[in-house]
Order: sequence, then structure tokens, then C-alpha cells
Amino acid sequence: MSDWRVFYRDGYDHDRISPAVPSKEAALTQARSLYRERRAEIYRIEGPSGSIIQKEEVMRWVSANKW
Repeated sequence: MSDWRVFYRDGYDHDRISPAVPSKEAALTQARSLYRERRAEIYRIEGPSGSIIQKEEVMRWVSANKW
């Protein structure tokens, strides 16, 4: 089941939640795309059972996994 979502602020200064994706890796990839292509500010990623990936960890992953 699709349970992972990215919480972010878009270029128009609106808080948004991404469409659900099926895995942590897909959510990290989605966050990277939002950050790099849309200049979004990533807040966190939430997964199943209350799993949370904080902004700092997401941004470390984005930095380490350039295109």
C-alpha cells in the first residue's frame, strides 16, 4: 500500500503534501525532485506506522544522491 508522503513548502509559499508513494526510496527520490526542480523546502517524510524522516536526514540523502 502507498504509505510514504513528502511534506514540503512550494515556490508559492504554500504548505503541501505529495501524493503517496509505495516506498521510502521512492519518497526520497520524490523529495529530491521537489527540492531540485521546484525549489521546494522539504519539511519531512512520513511513512507507515508513524515513521518520520526528518528534514536533515532527507537533505543529507539528496546531497549524497545527485542525479
